[in-house]
Amino acid sequence: MAALAEGAPLAFHLWVFCAGAVVGSFLNVVIARVPKGESLVRPGSHCPKCGAPIAWFDNIPLVSWMLLRAKCRRCGQPISARYPLVELIAAVLAVAIVRQLGPTVAALGYFAFAAALLALAYIDLDTWLLPHQITWPLLAVGLASPLWNRELPWHSSLIGAAAGFCLFAAIALIGEKLLKKETMGWGDVWLLSGIGAWLGFQALLPVVLLSALQGSIVGIALIALGRDPAKAKEPDQQNASPADDDWVPPKHAVPYGPFLSLAALEHLLAGNRLAAAWDFLLRRLFA
Repeated sequence: MAALAEGAPLAFHLWVFCAGAVVGSFLNVVIARVPKGESLVRPGSHCPKCGAPIAWFDNIPLVSWMLLRAKCRRCGQPISARYPLVELIAAVLAVAIVRQLGPTVAALGYFAFAAALLALAYIDLDTWLLPHQITWPLLAVGLASPLWNRELPWHSSLIGAAAGFCLFAAIALIGEKLLKKETMGWGDVWLLSGIGAWLGFQALLPVVLLSALQGSIVGIALIALGRDPAKAKEPDQQNASPADDDWVPPKHAVPYGPFLSLAALEHLLAGNRLAAAWDFLLRRLFA
């Protein structure tokens, strides 16, 4: 099936790209509204600056942002480049997954998985939160994914979910009970459990190692540049509990959710190649 997708006409890949961009447009709504507890349906799309409704012809993924020159038609205020970026990433992920798995139900399921990871990554960047409205359904659907993904055994999904939860829950509890500080957010616990359910227990170690490595590199780079992501945290006054509102990220910390999401996508799309590269590196080092 993957060979079929690679040999498919350009028109098919263009259709997949456009469908992915449309999903990305919806993800922008999810990213903006879910942390605030707002409806995803009402009100309709509107300018975040002036509140003016956005007409359908100004809401075409990727295209409208360029035609409007990144400005609201009504108030003229700039429109963040994040909107087309999320749409573009979703579109590229859709094409990459179809080329990897072919036009199958499994590909559709994994695109839903990738879309959820994309939304969670941006929400965590904005709020340092991984909302249960997304992580819990991600876990539940992941546990059911062997129904349509015959490459993933039931036991691998179940063990992956349980092991992912237990691993990060242990880190979180050790921090809370022994170190008296938060070493791991519970949103990260549920996210890794969901990743284990979708990718199987064999993916957990590579995902954790990749996410930790990439997070460390970004954190060191930000320190070198004199930037502290922890200072950018803006608590959600409407929905956060007093404990959440009082919580401040440690100095020089970076949200971990985006790196877990990135590592999971890397494993999904290039897991075999990454494993081969790692094996080659170890052989070169210890030969």
